[in-house]
Amino acid sequence: MKKRLNVFCVIVLLVLGYSVIEATYYVSIGMKAGFEKGFGNETSKEEREKMANLHVVQLLPDKFGEVVFLDSIYNEKSGEYIPASYSQMFVSVDAQPGLLSRAVSVILAMADFVAVIWAIVLFIRLIVAINRSAIFNWKNVRRLRRLGILLIISFACTLSMAFLSTYQIEKVFAAPGYSLIMGDMVQITSLVLGLSALIVAEVFAIGLKMKEEHDLTI
Repeated sequence: MKKRLNVFCVIVLLVLGYSVIEATYYVSIGMKAGFEKGFGNETSKEEREKMANLHVVQLLPDKFGEVVFLDSIYNEKSGEYIPASYSQMFVSVDAQPGLLSRAVSVILAMADFVAVIWAIVLFIRLIVAINRSAIFNWKNVRRLRRLGILLIISFACTLSMAFLSTYQIEKVFAAPGYSLIMGDMVQITSLVLGLSALIVAEVFAIGLKMKEEHDLTI
């Protein structure tokens, strides 16, 4: 029974860790590309400006139910253009946020990182406590509640950063026939895990209260 529980805990831990690794990976790629373009001897000033203004946008056709294909793309296999619609692309537009927006974005990014790391630490402590047979106690209830709150905070930070990014880009970029959406910029994994942790915490709390009431009646 405990072995099976440990397997499930490891899976959840991997999911939490993946969210951190994925974000770090893409940020490092962007920083590496920007560094190479910015300091490369053969890179022109125009190319450096394009890299500095690089943004990822999510698109959805305005009349998705009526018109699915708004554009076309060259198919190298058939040697002809085929109907297509864009859902995600890189664009180079001058959507640099103001000082306040930048500060908010940095704070949100730091809060997201700290929340996820703290959540992982709490989850590891929970696994250790379970393996020591210290399962149904108020300390684990508090850990689960904090874990749930931290994961929800992480989701809120990600959602806020995606909203700010989309808001800034909407000011300077519009594609005919498309609307800008947040789409894949927001992952609900942390929200689902956070709510699940809160539910389990309340189940533990109810069980502990029932046990305490039962002990008092004896």
